[in-house]
Amino acid sequence: MKILVAGWDSGGGVEAVQTVVGRAVARGHQVRVLGTEGLRSRFESAGATFLRYRYAPDNDMSKPETDLIKDWQTRNPVSQWQRVRDRQLCGPAREFCRDVSEELRREAADVVVVDTMIPAAMFGAEASGVRSVIVMHGPYMIPRPDIPPLGTGWMPGKGPLGRLRDRSAAAVTLAVFRSWMPALNRVRAEVGLPPVRGLPGLMARADRVLVCSSPSYDFGSGSVPANVRYVGPQLDDDPGEGSGEWRAGEPGQPLVLVGLSSTVMLQEGLLQRAADALGQAQVRGLVTTGPAVDPAVISAPPDVTVTRWVRHADVLPHCSAVITHGGHGTVMKALIAGVPLIVVPLGRDQPDNAGRVVYAGAGIRLRKNANVSALRVAISRVIEDPRYR
Repeated sequence: MKILVAGWDSGGGVEAVQTVVGRAVARGHQVRVLGTEGLRSRFESAGATFLRYRYAPDNDMSKPETDLIKDWQTRNPVSQWQRVRDRQLCGPAREFCRDVSEELRREAADVVVVDTMIPAAMFGAEASGVRSVIVMHGPYMIPRPDIPPLGTGWMPGKGPLGRLRDRSAAAVTLAVFRSWMPALNRVRAEVGLPPVRGLPGLMARADRVLVCSSPSYDFGSGSVPANVRYVGPQLDDDPGEGSGEWRAGEPGQPLVLVGLSSTVMLQEGLLQRAADALGQAQVRGLVTTGPAVDPAVISAPPDVTVTRWVRHADVLPHCSAVITHGGHGTVMKALIAGVPLIVVPLGRDQPDNAGRVVYAGAGIRLRKNANVSALRVAISRVIEDPRYR
């Protein structure tokens, strides 16, 4: 097949789309990817032809100055959602649609694959009569009455009051998103497409929605629409070389991995507190800073190694615990490896992932301002209590 992908720098979510692209290429399909410039090397290394967007905005979440949304500048959830609406979902909808439409006119495709963060790119496929697939990086994110509200980190409601809470929150959230639809429907009307009423209607325009998570991890997986398929975590994380020097300290000591966001989330303070806690906890520590933080700004205690990156598949089999912000990819890799988690959500979908980890009994959750003492106690707790593993 000829596959056109509309990609987006969504931080850890890029790995899922990159993995899908790499597997499609390996099976002999011709894949070309539209994307922001910072994604070029990742998709070219997966074997795809890369084309930079001509009209859609650029976005590089690894640097403060090039992060389009800059959601870390405000702690107000309403303001954060407004930024997502104006700078990503609705504001540039016409540009995403135009990029896909023009590329399909230049060269045909059998299917268009769209990152879930830029659903307006699907309009270009729909207007061109080409089937479309949305790739969701984590659990199914459309609000439903039988799951806790998005972004809260709450557990599923129990009893009549709990169920009423979830139904009411879903209704309010969907009403807010309906208020965004006029902007998207103006773009749809310009290319001859019928209007959509809300988020469920928008997702229904896709031929398939591929949820890159496990139904047993997701809340309410039995209530998803008919076009949704759970395909499991898409993780390009095979063991290999290039993970650096991480075997520090005595081999008999437990190893604890720290992996926070690959994007800017003002995580330097938490990284330092985690390193200090590891230094007090009688463990070996491996702190990975990711591309958004210079490892040199973290002061490493004895038996704690600080590096920018390691391949999780090389390290997790040796780990006794993982401290993470709760990104879906890191959580999935730890769960697959059977390693208990300490989840410290910083924002976005991370509180929800933390809630699922706690609900499953696979780890514990701390506040993002957790101090060194709280982190040290949490490390000891998940290592010493076999129920978490």
